[in-house]
Amino acid sequence: MKPPLGALGRTYRHIHRYREIIGTLIKYGFQDIVEELNLRYYFELGKSVLMMRPAEHIAGVARAARVRMIIEELGTTFIKFGQIMSTRPDLMPADLIHELKKLQDEVPPFPTEEAVKLIEQELAAPLATLFKEFDLTPIASASIAQVYRAILPDGTEVAVKVQRPEIQKTVEVDLEIMMNLARLAEAHLQDMATLQPTAVVEEFARVLDNEMDFYIEARNVERFAEQFAGSTEVRAPRVFRDHCTRRVLTLEFIHGTKISENAALRTLGIDTTVIARIGANAVLQQVFEFGFFHGDPHPGNLVVTGPTQVCFLDFGMMGRLDRRMQEDLAALLVCIVRRDDTALTRAVMRIATNADDVGDLDKLTRSLADFVDRHAYLPLDKLNVGEVLQDLLDLLLRYRIKLPPEIYLLIKALVTIEGVGRALDPQFVFLQYVEPYVVRLVKRRHDPRRLLADANHTALDFYHLLRDLPNELRMLLQFVRKGELKVNLETRGMEPILRTWDRDANRMSFAIVIASLLVSSSIIVLAKVPPLWHDISVLGVVGFGVCMVMSVWLLLAIFTSGHMS
Repeated sequence: MKPPLGALGRTYRHIHRYREIIGTLIKYGFQDIVEELNLRYYFELGKSVLMMRPAEHIAGVARAARVRMIIEELGTTFIKFGQIMSTRPDLMPADLIHELKKLQDEVPPFPTEEAVKLIEQELAAPLATLFKEFDLTPIASASIAQVYRAILPDGTEVAVKVQRPEIQKTVEVDLEIMMNLARLAEAHLQDMATLQPTAVVEEFARVLDNEMDFYIEARNVERFAEQFAGSTEVRAPRVFRDHCTRRVLTLEFIHGTKISENAALRTLGIDTTVIARIGANAVLQQVFEFGFFHGDPHPGNLVVTGPTQVCFLDFGMMGRLDRRMQEDLAALLVCIVRRDDTALTRAVMRIATNADDVGDLDKLTRSLADFVDRHAYLPLDKLNVGEVLQDLLDLLLRYRIKLPPEIYLLIKALVTIEGVGRALDPQFVFLQYVEPYVVRLVKRRHDPRRLLADANHTALDFYHLLRDLPNELRMLLQFVRKGELKVNLETRGMEPILRTWDRDANRMSFAIVIASLLVSSSIIVLAKVPPLWHDISVLGVVGFGVCMVMSVWLLLAIFTSGHMS
């Protein structure tokens, strides 16, 4: 099956990047993917790419590790994609997630001259006017931006985050290629169709676009600060809006000690058990009270700025939970603690995005009962919340139960902060901090005022349904009378069959041509059609030669690639 002209146009527009991507796939031993996606139909890659062989140094390297090496070599967009996919066990196998978690976002810095030029262009003023001092040596460099230390005219010390030049164009090209490859995967790889790779790429594009818009990150910082405005224990950097654009972000420069530096904290006389409590409560409050939480509270993003104060950094990845999701999560945790298997199944189904597709609920309930038996009877100090959540996630994945993307980000945040707490305090028991928030949510769910408000909303929805029903029925009958009622049927799993038919038809056609040429050559030789050589027709001999070449080609195609291309 050859691609449509539109796909060809998109492909040729970025042919050099396609060659780079496909060359990298072959280099790391994924020529089978190149073949299965029929990429040579899309453009002439040339022998330099198609005749490549895997690099010798990858011999014996696990397939998942080679995927990580490919992502690292392909750069920014693919690294970001890998990092996001490392939080999605519903989409990626465990061994690949383990490798993707190793992806580093640190790259060599770009020239400061380019950074200064971009700052002056974005803020429409000379650097000397914008800042009293500006350190020309970057203090951090990542794939999307790098950070400089500076001082504003009023003497305030700030960190200036500057986006890499041309990064927007690079990301747009890579996203277009990723989307095209995702469409090919859905069309040609049977196992990939159920994962909906095009939907995954679309979601990734949305997340990456938000991360590259520094206005959004600035708003995230401000919203976080508003949530903890009355707190002396949790804070965020101040945003300087006059020095911010979509590509430049200026924040207060935070002085402090990284939360992972236990020895330094103790030297300063800081009680690490108190810091563990503050960090845990801060994340749980974001999740279960505000519904807006930091998606990556790893030690590098947490700085201790006082004896009892923690500052959060890097607000590019934030999660959101609505009130219903918060309460459903609380109900799920309560069911685990109470060892109520049936209620736990109902709680899981309320959260699942594909609850209607789950078949054997009795079998699921029995599996959840086994899960509860493994964890619910352990003493609190032996209970690892991260392990419990991961075990539950693995169980749901076995039943192909899908959860909202925010849930996976939430689990990552909870597992990360639990690890931070245990590193600070060996006696840290995360569940003790979780319990009060869950209890409050359950009480809120059964509050009479809340129930009355929900009843009012339900009654209003029912009223709107009854009000609109006659008009909806009238429109439906009009479509029926006009013969315009359409029913869309979607057939799934036909692509492999169609590809097999296409391949077999090609082979059959090729074989018929060979047979026809063989018969024609035989007739020409017997009829002694001139020109003759030693009384043998030259045209007949040439025909036999062509038949032999085509026959060898057909056999090679059958025994190697399996298709006529």
